[in-house]
Amino acid sequence: MKIKFCLSSLFLLLMLCGPIARAQTDNSWRLSFGIDAGLAPTDAFKYTLGGDIRLEKDIDKHFAATLTTGFTHFFEKDHFDGFPQYGSPYNVIPVKAGVKYFVTNNFYLGGEAGAGLAFEQWGTSFLWSPSVGLAFKNGIDLSVKYEDYTKDKSTKSIGLRLGYGFGTRKLAPHKKTNSLKGWDLGLALNPGLVAGSSEFVMGTEVSLNRHLIDNLEATASVGYMHFFKTYPYGYYSSFTAPGTYNFTLDPAIKNVVPIKAGLRLFLGDQFYIGGEAGVGITSRVTSFVYTPSLGLRFKNGLDIGTRYDHYSSDRIPNTLTLKLGYLFKLN
Repeated sequence: MKIKFCLSSLFLLLMLCGPIARAQTDNSWRLSFGIDAGLAPTDAFKYTLGGDIRLEKDIDKHFAATLTTGFTHFFEKDHFDGFPQYGSPYNVIPVKAGVKYFVTNNFYLGGEAGAGLAFEQWGTSFLWSPSVGLAFKNGIDLSVKYEDYTKDKSTKSIGLRLGYGFGTRKLAPHKKTNSLKGWDLGLALNPGLVAGSSEFVMGTEVSLNRHLIDNLEATASVGYMHFFKTYPYGYYSSFTAPGTYNFTLDPAIKNVVPIKAGLRLFLGDQFYIGGEAGVGITSRVTSFVYTPSLGLRFKNGLDIGTRYDHYSSDRIPNTLTLKLGYLFKLN
């Protein structure tokens, strides 16, 4: 009740800040990437962290339609020391559609609704989310939002979203994409999480990129990934007597060397989607790995994106990481 009252007061205050007018934008479509951080005002969870991708379409001077998806992690409070209250944290992929109403050139009121696709025992939930924010011509979008995953009374949050958007004219395919030619050498840092948990991982990567045709390049990479928190791998082996089996406990895998090759498709001057496949090598097992990704490559050499590494062996955890890289021209 307090959260809703605060949001209502904020809406009313900002509505008085300027005349009701909105200038037409140069691009009717926009694609934005956001970082979301907030508090979960319940006894089960303490705060949230996530990221999202949003597609936005202008309807008229005041209204815009939105379609948003991403990933959000709820960090759980311990019900008793060392014993989590729900047995697992709340990890969810929101899929939402909504509208923005621009009260002034920059200030807007928003509302979204959809589904929250959660992992493990949480299942799928209806989701609704009112927001209030400021959108600027340079692409920055700052908002306060309330999110309610209604299947459980504990999965609610209030937080901030910091986004950056691109007009589709900037992202439209061209004959040349960032003047890609020849070979590039890439160096990257890859921080992230084990998929479906709050366990941190950190990796590094060296890549070699080669432009093939307009908007398409080939990639080859070798990296190193370290898991900060790991668990031994247990399994039942051959039986020693009828109805009796040996239980074997192997040490946990803490380090993986992925070797991959793939392609990147540029959907504009900067934005790309990619895919790689290869092997993940450890001291105990070798596994097939595939990696879908998306990101932004800038003319100054910066390469920023996100990716998901899926290993076929259940000995190696899957990971969701950021890519913070830099590309050097070789010729």
